[in-house]
Amino acid sequence: MRKSSALKIIRLFIFDILIVFSSFIISFFLRGVINVSADTEVFSRYANFIVFYVIVIFIIKLPLFAIFGMYRRVWKYASVKDMVVIVEVSALGNIIMGVVFYGLSQPVPWFGSTFSLPYFPRSILVIDFLISLLLIIISRFSERLFNELKFGRPGIRKRVLICGAGDAGEMIVREMIRQRNSEYIPVGFLDDDVTKLKHQIHGVRVLDKISQLEEVAQKYSIDEIIIAIPSAPGKLRKEIAFRAKEIGVACKTLPSLYEVIDGKVYLYQVRDIDIEDILGRIPIHIQTPAVLSEIKDKVILITGAGGSIGSEICRQVIRFNPGKMVLVDNTENNLFLIEQELANEFGFSSIVPCVADIRDKEAMKSIFKKYKPFIVFHAAAYKHVALMQLNPEAAIQNNFMGTKTIAKLAIDNNVSRFVMLSTDKAVNPKSIMGASKLLAEKYLQGLSRIDGTKFMIVRFGNVLGSRGSVVPLFKEQIRAGGPIKITHPDMKRYFMTIPEAAQLVIQSCVMGSGGEIYVLDMGEQLSILDLANNMIELYGMVPGKDIEIVFTGPKHGEKLNEELVADNEVMVKTEFAYIFEAKNNGMAHDITKEELINILFSIEREIQTYDYSNLFKDMRRVIPDFDENEVWYRWD
Repeated sequence: MRKSSALKIIRLFIFDILIVFSSFIISFFLRGVINVSADTEVFSRYANFIVFYVIVIFIIKLPLFAIFGMYRRVWKYASVKDMVVIVEVSALGNIIMGVVFYGLSQPVPWFGSTFSLPYFPRSILVIDFLISLLLIIISRFSERLFNELKFGRPGIRKRVLICGAGDAGEMIVREMIRQRNSEYIPVGFLDDDVTKLKHQIHGVRVLDKISQLEEVAQKYSIDEIIIAIPSAPGKLRKEIAFRAKEIGVACKTLPSLYEVIDGKVYLYQVRDIDIEDILGRIPIHIQTPAVLSEIKDKVILITGAGGSIGSEICRQVIRFNPGKMVLVDNTENNLFLIEQELANEFGFSSIVPCVADIRDKEAMKSIFKKYKPFIVFHAAAYKHVALMQLNPEAAIQNNFMGTKTIAKLAIDNNVSRFVMLSTDKAVNPKSIMGASKLLAEKYLQGLSRIDGTKFMIVRFGNVLGSRGSVVPLFKEQIRAGGPIKITHPDMKRYFMTIPEAAQLVIQSCVMGSGGEIYVLDMGEQLSILDLANNMIELYGMVPGKDIEIVFTGPKHGEKLNEELVADNEVMVKTEFAYIFEAKNNGMAHDITKEELINILFSIEREIQTYDYSNLFKDMRRVIPDFDENEVWYRWD
């Protein structure tokens, strides 16, 4: 038991002793006032037995208070139900007192003689009941009254049920109790651990299993449900959220395990359930000691640091106490936001924000020379398939030539490890965006044979919630009243959350010896149509009724299904369960290193001179199935 809780119980116990004693003594005086003629008689008859009476009353009433939970309740949130308990325990105590005193008023043999108390007036019991009831109510409800006078009316507070009686649930209830201006009143917990049932955490009881959510919510008039299980898989979050909506109770959640940076959760982190929560998979744990030894006190450079994944890599890297973080992005506002977040929310001051374009060789050369990074996370890239189809030169210049610039500088400045974030669209690419990322992969694999810098490539699919991705787009369409636009009913994609992707990228950093293409375990592909339906239901609406879904047809460069490995690759397990390596299976003949370098040099020259005819010929030498007609359509 916490020291503060023990002191609070002791204080209430002392108050109850004073209340029980005072109400009984006052009852005698009031009995005399009511019946003046009996005043002198009352005191003369009972004066010698007062101490005995008081001891008997203590023995009866104080244990009853404990049995009825009068010392386990959070009286700051006292309600009508608590007042009913006070009335019950007070009435029961006085009834037992009456029975005991009546029994003791009868002659009882006592060592050869008879012993009996004077007949006890029933009016004193009634007066004592009323006085003690009043004093106990005042003692218990005064804390709530003070709290409401100071912080406002209780009507704005929500009665909440917390799913999860673990560490996160304990922390969030403690926050609710500590913050007197909190909008929440914790009513109880739900937890599937049977050993926790009926126990109390900070005076809040574990009421039942999660399977009994509907019954408990109705019984205790719950206004809101909070999911306080950071490790909960998306399936469980989805089940709780949808069940809550069916009974008309709002449902919110604490951050997932990926979002909990310092192992703690806070009341301000409670937020609405989002699609990322219900689609999230079982949380993974990265191998902290290995990552810590590689990053601690080192200079880490992150390109695309203001982007969705780049900024999350910043948040995750900061956990491992780097010596300095050099953040590179060509968008001033995005860079400013992540720099402010790291400085203000995480208290990290060794940040160097650099507004620079990775294609600017001189600017990047100056950054590398000045700060000498130990590890480079290369997240800067153009990623929108349809947009890059209209701008092939931009895709190749940024995704391929920009990567080439950064990689060469990494070698020149003795960078230890270089991790490039790639995409499943680089596998058998149909789009210019995918092709540009594949060219970058091929180039880095060629460099991996050079001693010194270790180049690793991490390939994954769509990231839930990243800027411009399908989830934010669907959200905007739902808020606008629809329709949701889907290119094809059979469209499927691999998905993972931003924090999950960032953690696995960081883990991959310490695994490779150079040249590896790591493929993150993306699980099963998800139907975009199912995703849209889930999002509509999550907003409390009915697909096809409240929000219409229309199909617009696949865009140029878009595939119905993505792949994680090419035809000439096979996925091989690594020592880390959620990361695989894509290795050549020997089914296709690779071009030599010299041929590859010459082809890539030609592609670079051709994109600079807008020589598209030879550009696509050379691209087909690296990507035999690449169809330039998917790009040429823009000039039709």
